[in-house]
Amino acid sequence: MPPEVHQATRTPAAHSVLRAAEGGALVVAADFGTAGRPSATFTELVEGLRAPYEFWETMPPPHGEEAGMSAAQHIERWMRDIRESGRPVRAVIGFCSGSVYAAGLVDEIARLQKRPRLVLIDPDLAERHMVIGHYERFMTARLTPVLTGEEVEAAVRAGRDADAAAATPLELAAALGALCLRILPDACERGGAPEGRGRELAEIFASYLHWLAAGAELDARAVWREATAINSRTEGFGLDAFPEEERAGLVAEVIDFDIPHLELMRTPEVARTVDGLLQTEQPADRSLA
Repeated sequence: MPPEVHQATRTPAAHSVLRAAEGGALVVAADFGTAGRPSATFTELVEGLRAPYEFWETMPPPHGEEAGMSAAQHIERWMRDIRESGRPVRAVIGFCSGSVYAAGLVDEIARLQKRPRLVLIDPDLAERHMVIGHYERFMTARLTPVLTGEEVEAAVRAGRDADAAAATPLELAAALGALCLRILPDACERGGAPEGRGRELAEIFASYLHWLAAGAELDARAVWREATAINSRTEGFGLDAFPEEERAGLVAEVIDFDIPHLELMRTPEVARTVDGLLQTEQPADRSLA
C-alpha cells in the first residue's frame, strides 16, 4: 500500500501536489501534464509509488503569462516554490521534453543543497521543429472531423507561413498560438462541442507550444549524463529518437521496458523501478551547459 497521505502545509503556486506528505523531502516531476491526454501521467505513476516523499508536478503559468517567458523564467517560477517550502528535494523526474526542464531544475536545486537524483522517463529534447510539428498534427487531428479538407490545409499552410516568418521558437509559438485561438473555437462549435470548449482547448495548446519553445533554449545533455533513463519500446520515443551513435553517452544508465510509450507511467513494473531509484544517490556531478 502507498504511504499515508497528509495534507500539504502550504499549497505551492507553480506546482500541482500529486501526493502530500508531512515533513520530509520532495520529489519534483517536470512535465506538461493535461487531463485527457493519451499518454499516462505522473498522477498515475505516483498512485503506484510507495516512496514516503511529497510529490509535486510543475505547472505552466496561467494563460496569458506564458508569452515570451524564457526557459530560465519558467525554472525560476518553479524554484520559488521549492525555496519557499524549505524542504530538501530528493529527486527530479522528467518525462519526454520535460526532461530538459528537469535538468535545469537539478542544476538550480544543487545551488541550495546536495545534488538531487535525476530520473528521465522516455527523455526527449525540446526543439523548434517540434513546435511546428505538434501544431500540424494537433490541428489536423482536431479539424479533420469538422472542417473541409481545404480548411484543414489552410490551417496547416498558415502554420508553415508562421514558421518561415518567425525568428525564434518563442516567436513561432506566439504565432501558432494565435492561429489556434482564431481557428479552434469556431471549429469546435461546428463540431458540437460545449460553448467555450474550443477556446479552452486553444489556450491549453498555446500554453504547451510556449512551454516547448522555451525549452528549446536548454541543452540538457551535460546533466543527462548523470541520469538514469527509463525507456519504452515504442519506436521514435525516448532514447530511440536519438541517432544511434549518440545514445551510448546520453545518460549514465538505461532501464529498458517492453512497454509502449503511452503506458509507461501507469504500469506496476515502472512504479517499482522508480521506487528503487528514489533510494539511490546521484552518480555524478555535472552542470547544464
